[in-house]
Amino acid sequence: MNLIHFVAPMSSIGDSDDKRSFQFWVEQAAPIFSCYFGHSFWTQLLPQLGFVRPAVKHMLLVTSSVVENTALEGGPLDQNIVYQSHYTKAIQATCSSPQVENVLLACLLFACCDFMKGSYDSGLRHIRSGLSIMDEWYNSIRNSNLKASPSARLIINAIGPIFVSYIDKSPTYGFGDITVDNCACAGMLTPSLELPYIAPFNHIHGALHALDGIAHYVARLMDWRKQSWTLSPPQKIQMLLDTWRMSFDRFETSLTPAKRDAYTMALSYLRIYHTMFGVMVRASAGDSEAIYERFDEEFKWIVDRYDDFTTSWAKDDSLKFSAGTWANLEYHFGFIPPLFFTAIKCRDPTTRMDALNHLGSLRVVENNWTSCTAYVIAKKMMQIETNLSIINDRTDLTDQRDLIRPIEAYITDKRMPQAGLDYAVYPFIKDQPLIQHETIDLSDCPALSSPSARWPLARILRIGGYQGGGITPAPTNCHCQFYSCGNRLFYRPRT
Repeated sequence: MNLIHFVAPMSSIGDSDDKRSFQFWVEQAAPIFSCYFGHSFWTQLLPQLGFVRPAVKHMLLVTSSVVENTALEGGPLDQNIVYQSHYTKAIQATCSSPQVENVLLACLLFACCDFMKGSYDSGLRHIRSGLSIMDEWYNSIRNSNLKASPSARLIINAIGPIFVSYIDKSPTYGFGDITVDNCACAGMLTPSLELPYIAPFNHIHGALHALDGIAHYVARLMDWRKQSWTLSPPQKIQMLLDTWRMSFDRFETSLTPAKRDAYTMALSYLRIYHTMFGVMVRASAGDSEAIYERFDEEFKWIVDRYDDFTTSWAKDDSLKFSAGTWANLEYHFGFIPPLFFTAIKCRDPTTRMDALNHLGSLRVVENNWTSCTAYVIAKKMMQIETNLSIINDRTDLTDQRDLIRPIEAYITDKRMPQAGLDYAVYPFIKDQPLIQHETIDLSDCPALSSPSARWPLARILRIGGYQGGGITPAPTNCHCQFYSCGNRLFYRPRT
């Protein structure tokens, strides 16, 4: 990517600590970001810019320190000399040399720091700020010859696509769509076309980020209502999942017996998500909800693993929230999605019920929703499908005419302990679906209709509850007793 020949003369990286941190970026941090998109940007262009632009160098060293702290069990940031010294220098250098590309890279790398900490909302604010700056910049040059300048080419061909890729990914963080359609620069920007680059990983965080990078593409395949800007063929995504599995097998084999024992739950947990994403990719190739009948064994395997987790949590519930239990994964994918996905997609009634009961017993909050929210929505969907099967005098839950797809759950009147659920019925037409409505009773859990509850929920329902790999589950301290109430849903038995 020969885009930086016009920049300032070479500047020194710094002392031995700075050089170590820069080398850490090249060897450890850049491969983590490459797990998502833009491999050549992270591994080639940014380090080159860091050599010749002080502002970029300082920000790169700051971001490298954050990666080491949050992803690779480094020391705390307040004790990290490189982070402390370069954070202020990065801001000062950007202010003293406010070229628009430097400011944009500062926005981008500050966002990356937040994403690495699991602070998606804050990170997306930096991305929005960068897009606003880019829009103002484009308005200022659109009628001039500057559009062909090296600086403009750097922004349009290299920096802009990374911003757009994060915008394209933002709904899989559980947030609503962020659009650039109204930006003057919208027509010139496209997301990075580079798919995740899965290099061999030698630590558990590398395995997490590699799978998370693939998962965003998987989730977009799942959303039948919203097409991503850049289409990714399912067969290529499946190949990435296969590559991850082979790398993960090698990683697990390389662990010492002591570390393998310590990582038991984390290793099983990551395989659960790999299994779920594999089902999503294969199911996305078909237009029928009945296709999920093919994956009964996978769904049962997922629930079996949660049986194992529950046995441990029953002895000590704090293990659910202890990073040490999860091989020091202070953040991960969360516990809700595999159970929610199984409850709403599995066609075997017993497995669905087991997943629902596990969901009711979790009592966790994960970013934009809680396990209780997921429980009541999944339960309502299961009831709707069961009722359709009974009304239509069909004996199982595999006829797609009895199956539904969620569109949105919302509260219209906060004075009432109820929510609305809009869902599509067969045939599932993307542009003009047949939409029906049901009411969800929230009275069994007062927290669901409290001011702190996040409604509406839309895309998160359509992509199996996935919200990215930066979730830190926290206890809800909920006493709604969903799990112990003993009320089982009625299913008409198969004949």
